[in-house]
Amino acid sequence: MYKRMTVLFCLMVAVAATLFFRLYYLTAGDSLSTAAKTQSSYTLDVVSERGTIYDRNLQPLTGNRERYIAAVMPCRQSLAALSQELSGQRREQMIESFSDNRPFLIEVDSPDIYAYGVDVFKSSERYSSPQLAAHIIGHLRDGKGAYGIERSYDEILSSCGSKVSISYAVDARKSPLAGVAPTISRNYSGEGVVLTLDKEIQQLVEEAAGYYIEKGAVVVMDIHTGDIVASASFPAFDPGDVSASMDAPGSPFVNRAFSAYNVGSTFKLLTAACALDSGISENLGYECKGYIEIDSVRFNCHKLTGHSWLTMQRAIEQSCNPYFINLGQKLDPARYLELCRAVGFSRSIRLAPQLSTSAGTLPSVEALQNHAELANFSFGQGALTASPVQIAQLICCIANGGSAVSPHLVAGATADGETLSQENPAAAPVRVISQNTAQILQRMMVATVEEGSGQNAKPDIGSAGGKTASAQTGIFLENGSEIVHAWFSGFYPAKDPKYAIVVLNEGGNSGGAVAAPVFRQVANGIQRLGKLS
Repeated sequence: MYKRMTVLFCLMVAVAATLFFRLYYLTAGDSLSTAAKTQSSYTLDVVSERGTIYDRNLQPLTGNRERYIAAVMPCRQSLAALSQELSGQRREQMIESFSDNRPFLIEVDSPDIYAYGVDVFKSSERYSSPQLAAHIIGHLRDGKGAYGIERSYDEILSSCGSKVSISYAVDARKSPLAGVAPTISRNYSGEGVVLTLDKEIQQLVEEAAGYYIEKGAVVVMDIHTGDIVASASFPAFDPGDVSASMDAPGSPFVNRAFSAYNVGSTFKLLTAACALDSGISENLGYECKGYIEIDSVRFNCHKLTGHSWLTMQRAIEQSCNPYFINLGQKLDPARYLELCRAVGFSRSIRLAPQLSTSAGTLPSVEALQNHAELANFSFGQGALTASPVQIAQLICCIANGGSAVSPHLVAGATADGETLSQENPAAAPVRVISQNTAQILQRMMVATVEEGSGQNAKPDIGSAGGKTASAQTGIFLENGSEIVHAWFSGFYPAKDPKYAIVVLNEGGNSGGAVAAPVFRQVANGIQRLGKLS
């Protein structure tokens, strides 16, 4: 009897349990069905970067500053971990974000945060501070390229950068569902645009020139290819905080390396080239008395007592104005201007889409029929203007043996950040002066650095060739003094030249005093960096 009752009781318990679990299943099924209908995902774009801008050696010029972004699911563990990590404004931001009970992003200082609900990702700031080659790189406006290479290749750069997102399962109120791991999507990319700049030389130039130049520019160009390996304009602006530079003194958004200026005595090199190629001997002599008169117009030499008797080499060494005025009177204006244009004067160069150099100005053939106008032109004054890039073209032509090069800034693109693809080759050089003329001018320019007005440019190791210039502008300050631009332009090294280096100090007065030392610092740095091989 007792045994029968026990069996009956167990049967009743089993039936009751079956009914209970069936009822629970039906109820839970309804709840799960409802949850499934209301559940959705909430996605945070953690990393959304533009493609990288690289130098010639595929060293990144953008995205060099690491930063860490935490994707946070609000919960007790994530609150505790971040409370220890964050302080100040970030802590206040975190507390405010937690109150919404939705996943959020916040910048942190370390990747080493290990807690449930916290995922830390490495990202990067687009720009460094200061940013190398700011006038070349450019800047963004509302996430789009607004200036420089950023604008030139905005479509490419905006579509090929790294992307990282994280998705959370959330309810209808966007609150994360506990116990459901987030889904992470990673797409790291090395794609980008490759420039001809050399990051190390660019940094060297900006540091060396920054000490001497308040307003001006430095350009370093490969004499054989026209590759722009460094281009710096002063003052610079901060691409990461453009508004801070809007009202800054010195017009920091002007790219002075690409802008046209009075060039002064550097142009005597082209006058000499035209004369030599026209058959005039380098031994042509002239007696400098400190001035020369052309059609009753008096032109003074910078040495008012005169240089006495000199030939072309000494005239370049000492930068004698009357010598070159006299020489210029012997030249055919049409042929003179033809050579100017062949070298690169009065021509704007398109370096990239929507990025071009100033064309500068040349007088007309008709204007040069006036002997006084021709006199001004022959020593780099008057209606002549050119950019530092164009002066670098002139130096390249002399240093490479007589061939004109076209400035080249964009080397191509890369798909992986490791190899150059879609190469954009430089234009082939075109001979415009004889090799003999180029060699004579090289020798004269080396003598200028060794014994003449360019001695402050002499590097510590080896030598260089160069030419000083102090270019009058015809613009006067309130105190009555004229603004005079200081230039030094040359090649390095003297033997087997590799680079043209052009230094402009706006309003610097003396090229030999304030521009030549910058040339020397840059040449020394190039040697130190091992960039001559």
